[in-house]
Amino acid sequence: MGRLTIVGLGPAGPELITPQTQAAIAAADQVWLRTARHPAAVGIDAGSFDAVYEAADTFEDVYAEIAARLIADVASRDEYSVVYAVPGSPLVLERTVELLRAEAEAGRLVVDVLPAVSFLDTVWARLGLDPVEAGVRLIDGHAFATAAAGQTGPLLVAHTHANHVLSDIKLAIDEPPARAVLLQRLGLPDEAIVEVEWSDIDR
Repeated sequence: MGRLTIVGLGPAGPELITPQTQAAIAAADQVWLRTARHPAAVGIDAGSFDAVYEAADTFEDVYAEIAARLIADVASRDEYSVVYAVPGSPLVLERTVELLRAEAEAGRLVVDVLPAVSFLDTVWARLGLDPVEAGVRLIDGHAFATAAAGQTGPLLVAHTHANHVLSDIKLAIDEPPARAVLLQRLGLPDEAIVEVEWSDIDR
């Protein structure tokens, strides 16, 4: 049975990659990046699945194809070490990792997941808050209308990578807050934290 090690590259540059992950990447026979378009991917000798993003119609198609390719790659190799690296943490909003762990639970794959720094850690540091004490709920922006229904209190909305996603979020709330805080490129030299009127979040 194939074995796959899943690691996270952290939320920003290579300085946030853990030593354990660096060692796993260095020792691997094959490294795959979910995307090479990540600041921490610089200098890592690896294949990537960026072409899958360009060819697929939906993100769900992308994730299913990536998982299928990884499973096939691991299954075809005997005594071969394969590492799959994702942005941030493998355990935070990573659909491909969910699919791969389901294969492991079904007994078709052995998966080791290494802990990693998440974008969430950077968010809490920049906002200066304890998410447990503040009662923050994490919501996927692509499922905002259903995931945020009936929720009260502070929400952190992730996967807001495009204006149309922000437009859907803006229109999904009948009684929105007056203002929202947008956080972009956290941990990078050009990071931005901007407070805007709710009506302007997609502009």
